Amino acid sequence: MRMKKVFISVGEVSADIYASYIVKNLKEKFHFSGIAGPKMLQAGIEPISKIDDISVVGITETFSKYKHIKKVFKASIKAIKDCDAIIVVDFPGFNIKLIQEAKKQGKRVVYFISPQIWAWHYSRIYKIVKNTDLMISILPFEEDYYRPFISDSFRFEYVGHPLVDIVKPQTSLEEFTLRLGLPWKRRFIGLLPGSRESEVKVLLPILLQSAELLRRSLGDVHFLIPVPDNVLSIVLDMVKPYKLPLKVITSECMENPSHEVMRHSVFSIIASGTATLEAAIVGNPFLLVYKVSPLTFFIGKRLVKVGHLGLPNIIAREEVVKELLQERCNPVEISNSVLEYLYNPDKYNRMKEKLSEVKSNLGGDRAISRVTQLIENFLTNIL
Repeated sequence: MRMKKVFISVGEVSADIYASYIVKNLKEKFHFSGIAGPKMLQAGIEPISKIDDISVVGITETFSKYKHIKKVFKASIKAIKDCDAIIVVDFPGFNIKLIQEAKKQGKRVVYFISPQIWAWHYSRIYKIVKNTDLMISILPFEEDYYRPFISDSFRFEYVGHPLVDIVKPQTSLEEFTLRLGLPWKRRFIGLLPGSRESEVKVLLPILLQSAELLRRSLGDVHFLIPVPDNVLSIVLDMVKPYKLPLKVITSECMENPSHEVMRHSVFSIIASGTATLEAAIVGNPFLLVYKVSPLTFFIGKRLVKVGHLGLPNIIAREEVVKELLQERCNPVEISNSVLEYLYNPDKYNRMKEKLSEVKSNLGGDRAISRVTQLIENFLTNIL
C-alpha cells in the first residue's frame, strides 16, 4: 500500500519548530514534503523549498523577495498535485492563497495556528473557513471568533500553546557559563534581534548601540546574542565593529540557545514575535522592540485592531511588557527602559509575577502531543 503524501508549508522559524514535531512523530505513517526550515529538515521532510526564500517582515520588505516568493508558490502548487493533503502553519499572506489552490485540486486542508484575524484583517476568516477542513488553534480566545463557522465542513480544535512544551531551559548558570567560556559572576543581558534577515539588519545595530550605553551605566555586564543559523553570518559581520563584551551563541554551542539566554539573563531586549512569548514562559523581564519601514507601520497601524503588539500583552490584556516601537525603538530609550527595571526591584518583580500569569493562561503541557494526535486521526480518517 502506498504511503500517503502530505505537503507542509511554513514561513517562519517558530513554525518550523512546531511543524518539525509533526514530521518527527508521524513520518513513519505519512510521507512529508514542503516548504521547510532547518528543524523540519532534521526531522526528515523532503524539501520543495526553504523558509528563507519566503520569510519577510512587513509590506515593503516583501517587494525585494517577490520573485522568489512567486517561484516558491508555483513550485508548491505543482507539488501539491501529487499529495493527498496539505498542512499549513500560520503565515497567512502565503498560506491562505496556497490553501485556496489546494482546495481547487480537491485536497483536504489542515490549518495549524490561526492567522491573527482578531488583530487585523478579520475578513480573511471567510477564506480560511471556506478552504480549511480542520483548524488547530493555540490561543485560548480564538474559539470565540471561529465558533459561528463550525460545521460539518469546518472543524475547530484548541490544543494549548506548543511553546509550553518546548521552552524548557536545561542548563544551570554554572554549566551555561563554563560551556560558553563566559566570565563568572557577571550580569548577562540578552539581545534578540529576530530570526529574519530583514529585521536583524534593522534591529541589531540599534540593540548594539543600546548595549554600549548600558555598559557605561552597568559596568560588569556581558551581552549575549543567540542566533539562528540562517542569519549567523550577518550577525557576525555586524558585531565586528563593536568593542563590547559579548558572545554570539548558536545551536552548535547548545540546544535552544535563545531559551538558555532568556533564563540566565537578568534582562533581555527582544524583537517582536514568537520569542516574546518564549521569554514570557521563561519568566525573566524583557523589553519588546519593533521597527519596520514607515509605510509598513503606517498601513499596519490603520489595520490592526488590538491595543498591543506583543502576544504576552495581548493575552494579559494589559501592557505587562513595555513595547518600544518605531521612533521609540532607539538606543537611548531602550537603555533607559532597561535601567528603569534593573534599578527598581519592585517594578522588576512585578513584571515577573505578571509573566507567570501569562504562562498559566497558555493551556499547560502536552499541546504537541494533542496536535500530533489530532492530525494523525484526521489524516487517517480522510485518506
